[in-house]
Amino acid sequence: MDNELQLHIDHGRCVRCGLCLRDCAPGILEFGADGFPRVVENGAGRCTKCQHCLAVCPEGALSILGRSPENSAPCDGMIRGSEMLSLIRSRRSFRSYRHENLDAETLGKLKSMLAFVPTGVNDHRLYFSFVDDLRVMDEIRNAVNGELLERFRRDPASPELGGFSRYAKAILAGRDIVFREAPHMVVVSSPDDSPCPTVDPVIALSYFELYAQSLGVGTVWCGLAAGAMKLFPEIAKRLCIPEGYSLGYAMLFGPTDLRYRRATQPEMVRCHSVK
Repeated sequence: MDNELQLHIDHGRCVRCGLCLRDCAPGILEFGADGFPRVVENGAGRCTKCQHCLAVCPEGALSILGRSPENSAPCDGMIRGSEMLSLIRSRRSFRSYRHENLDAETLGKLKSMLAFVPTGVNDHRLYFSFVDDLRVMDEIRNAVNGELLERFRRDPASPELGGFSRYAKAILAGRDIVFREAPHMVVVSSPDDSPCPTVDPVIALSYFELYAQSLGVGTVWCGLAAGAMKLFPEIAKRLCIPEGYSLGYAMLFGPTDLRYRRATQPEMVRCHSVK
């Protein structure tokens, strides 16, 4: 047992195949004198806690960080490429929602999935602010729209309104351009000292979006909502973003009656094979 990382090798199961050594990104595992994997000298501090060694072991012989293979969900097989492509093709931005809360079971599934999203250097300190109660969402919606309406009436040419200016007519007419009447929102923030503070929130929401739509939940990326939280810090306080964190991006989501029957026909992307 390596006490610092709680690395334990079941000698009765380990076949000394070396897969855990090969898949260790920081290279902190080696074969010991007894022929079984161990942590190299002074290697514990370089562990990124990715648990790849736990996941890759074909015999379930390796435990680490207090996690044992018996408590891991099995990976019985890869999703078929055609199924994954179908999900990607059918992904759409939803701007029409039912004015009701998503059921608790589906919300729980969406939140639990976020533990598995990839991050730079396996830095899992992202902070997710969920508006999962329609009543709270309506309060935020009304507060933001009220502030925007007041500012447009006071000074429609104000530079601080930035990207909202293009929607001035709709906002003045009382339309919910920012939140699209969505019942829920998730805002992702990352610590300022993380390796990838701007990229990690986008990666997390990409996974969230695909999983949500696989469950029949509509989603839409919302730069206006993220912009509104930055423009109105007194409203953003409700998100309880920790000190030392910065807001990354926002996604609206919720139940919807829309069902897209076919994929779109986008233009081919420009690709170049580098020689």
